[in-house]
Amino acid sequence: MSGAVDRLVARFDHHDPEFTPEVAVAVHRRLREVGEPVHSAAHGGLWVLARYRHVFDALKDHGTFSSAQGVFFPRGADQPRFAPLEYDPPEHTAFRSLMRPALAAAAVRAVEPRIDRLAAEVVRPLVARGSADLVAELTTTLPLAVLATTIGFSDAARGEILELTRTTWSRMATGGQFWPQFAALLDAEIARARRDHDGTYLAELVRTEVDGAPVTDEQLRVMLVAFAIAGHETTMNTTGHLLWRLAQDPDLAARLARDPGARPAAVDESLRLDAPVDHGSRVTTREVEVGRTTIPTGSRVLLAVGAANRDPERFDDPEAFRLDRGPARHLSLGQGIHFCLGAQLGRRQIVAVLDELAAAPPMTLDGPVRRHYANGRHLNLAALPVRWGA
Repeated sequence: MSGAVDRLVARFDHHDPEFTPEVAVAVHRRLREVGEPVHSAAHGGLWVLARYRHVFDALKDHGTFSSAQGVFFPRGADQPRFAPLEYDPPEHTAFRSLMRPALAAAAVRAVEPRIDRLAAEVVRPLVARGSADLVAELTTTLPLAVLATTIGFSDAARGEILELTRTTWSRMATGGQFWPQFAALLDAEIARARRDHDGTYLAELVRTEVDGAPVTDEQLRVMLVAFAIAGHETTMNTTGHLLWRLAQDPDLAARLARDPGARPAAVDESLRLDAPVDHGSRVTTREVEVGRTTIPTGSRVLLAVGAANRDPERFDDPEAFRLDRGPARHLSLGQGIHFCLGAQLGRRQIVAVLDELAAAPPMTLDGPVRRHYANGRHLNLAALPVRWGA
């Protein structure tokens, strides 16, 4: 492991096959200890920011650290920019205003009873059976069901989104083709929503006009692909990692079972320690000083959120899972204009799962757990086998 860590610190490459979640912890620590941005020759050259203050400041400064050349890097040749994350103002502002109504606080409150019912429908049969693979049977299925409820995707689309997302991550970095398949699904959903006004957000969106002109199919696709992927990926991975932790820590599980007020803090601490997206990238629009380092105009910069979230300069006892951190802000949901639109909806789903598990017998691991970075950045669990009771 030490050889991989040395190599990745000297030449950071998130697509290196040895950049695993376990190795990443050591790599992040070493990058933080440098104290300054680190340059890597990988992929034509990039800078890595690993200290909390550097990543936070870059996330807030969208004028200098631009998203308009995409946050995924490298990216597929046929890949569009996903809205609103891969746009700068004013395009970003226009897309976000169109997408916000589906995920605003009032919209989340309106679907809370449905989220609770969906969580119960998924969790209770698994507990009654006594065992489950929580990835295959809970963390992938519930977010997609909630996505259908909040956005208006069809049941058929819901069944395809997970596999299309996996294809996207596996092919994006190598330049492999993935967008035509995703676009075909989205076009079918757009056509269905235009035929049948069923009262969903999607049905309203396809009939929306901006400055007197209908929203175009191209605009609809780049918004819907973001809803489809971001709408389940972060919640899926955060839920899985928190449940993995609870299955190994009976004291923490018991605390959350008896204290509903601690459950939101547990969600945020899981987001901090197991950042569902290890990093995003930006491109500098001007020469900029970060610490004592000058980063030139036009540089690709990786914002290592996974490293920043464990920075001892920002967080006391940063490697510990603590429910008493209060307002200390992790960066897993972004900052500034790109703060996650679906943050409230995602948190609400995870708390609904914790509410259901509070009444269940103790949960323990029932087999090996495999983790990996999809597309070099998305912290995935491949399986999470558990058992309830003795």
